[in-house]
Amino acid sequence: MKVGPNKVVTMDYELRVGGHDGELVESSKERGTPISFIYGKGMVMPKLEEALEGKEEGDVVKVEIPPAEAYGERNEEAIQKIPRHFIPEHIELKEGLLLVMQTPQGEEIGMKVIDFDDETVTVDLNHPLAGKTLYFTLYLKEVREATADELLQLAQQQGQEE
Repeated sequence: MKVGPNKVVTMDYELRVGGHDGELVESSKERGTPISFIYGKGMVMPKLEEALEGKEEGDVVKVEIPPAEAYGERNEEAIQKIPRHFIPEHIELKEGLLLVMQTPQGEEIGMKVIDFDDETVTVDLNHPLAGKTLYFTLYLKEVREATADELLQLAQQQGQEE
């Protein structure tokens, strides 16, 4: 069966930066858990869907995604200084520490500590992969028709997110 609209795709993937033989960032194989998604429903990056269309179980697909179509370019304005008292006292600060803060509206924001002193903490709000070209290798394990229940459940989830 070929990958196309309303097909469930199950695959393993490797994500690298610096080329297809570059630094390994993430691997579903290492976690031992392939991912599954319904093709055509915006569940993965558009470039990944585009590269998978028409492929079949057993295919290996290599995809290069530039920053603008992945996590965007780095934004130097996303480097901010926040008051030290915003960070809970029990957290031991160190450069490179990844934090998740919650806005008053309940939105979670990831950030990386760049520098700190007694008064302020300098954080980088850019996604860790911002400004990087992503190199995916996709290993198609299964392609099947989505069930009516799967499509209904997805439609309900997407309706709740809007």
